[in-house]
Amino acid sequence: MFSFMKNFLGKDQQDLKKDIQEESAIDVAELKNTEVEMESNEQQEESVGGVEKIRTELSLSPIWESELDSEKKYTLRFLQEELPEMRKGMISVTGFSMIPQPNGMTVAMFFRNSTNKPVRIKNVGLAIYLDDNAFARIKVDLSDMGAIPPHTSRPWEVLFPEESYLHENFTFNRWKVVMKAGRNSHVWPRNLELDPEMESRMTDRQKDRLEALTQSLPMIPINTVQVTGFDIGMTKEGHLVAAMLFRNGMGHEYRPDEIKLTIADANGDLVATGVLDASSINVKPGYSRPWMIVFPPNLVKKPDADLKRWTLEVE
Repeated sequence: MFSFMKNFLGKDQQDLKKDIQEESAIDVAELKNTEVEMESNEQQEESVGGVEKIRTELSLSPIWESELDSEKKYTLRFLQEELPEMRKGMISVTGFSMIPQPNGMTVAMFFRNSTNKPVRIKNVGLAIYLDDNAFARIKVDLSDMGAIPPHTSRPWEVLFPEESYLHENFTFNRWKVVMKAGRNSHVWPRNLELDPEMESRMTDRQKDRLEALTQSLPMIPINTVQVTGFDIGMTKEGHLVAAMLFRNGMGHEYRPDEIKLTIADANGDLVATGVLDASSINVKPGYSRPWMIVFPPNLVKKPDADLKRWTLEVE
C-alpha cells in the first residue's frame, strides 16, 4: 500500500503538479446500479443543466486516514487542490502515480464525486492509456474504498496485473487512467478468430502481433463493422497485397457479398481500388477476423507508391 509515495520523494510542488494526469469523467445518471451505489442523505440532487462547477476537497478512507502520516496527507491534499473543477453530477478518475511492480503496475488515482450524495463505486472497468493507446484493462471491485462523500476526491491504489497488459511497450510520453462504465454505446471486438488456412501459413510471431493489434485497437460503436488495415506490400510481379482486420460490433454475423476497397499512399494518391467478392468473409458478433486481398497488376494505379504510410477505405 502507498506505493505512490516512491514517485514523490524529493519533489517540489511544481514537479508534483506534473504528476497529475488527464481526467476521465462519467455522468452519474449513465451508470448502472451494479457499478455505483448512491447513498441517501438530506441533500437532494438538483438538475443544473450541466453548467454548475464543483470544487472538491480531499477525503481519505478510514484505512488511509489511520495509516498515513501528516506529510503524506499534506502531499495528497496539495495534489487534490490542483485538480480542476468538476461539472456537477459526475463521477471521475484522475491518475497521479504509476509504479511498476514485479507482478504488474500499481496506479494511484483520485476517484471524484461532484454529486450531492455519497457514492460507492463498485464494479467498474479501468484502463491505462499510454499516449492515447490502450495498454492495460481490468474489471475491479472498489467496494473497499468506501463511500466517497459529496464534492470530494478519494485517493486509492489499484494493481493492474501483468495479465491485464495488452502489449509490452512501455515507451510513452504521457499516460492516463480511463473509467469504463455506464450505458454501453461501444463494444470491443477483442476475440480474434483466424481462418484455418491463413493460420496454417502464419508464424507464431505473426499470430502474437495480430493478437496484440486486436487487443490494442479502441472500442467501436455498437451495430457497426470497422475495417483496419495493418500490413501491405508489393510483390516482384507487381501484385499489391494488403492485410486488414474486420471488427464486428453487431449482434449478428457479418457476411458481406462484396465490398469496395480503396488504398491511398502517404501522399494521398490512389494506389489501388476495386469491387471484390467478399462472400468468403464471415465474422462472428464481438469478434475480429483478418483477411488478405491481392490486387493484380492491372488494378494497381501507382506501382511506385510510398507505402510506409497508407490509408484504407471500405464501402
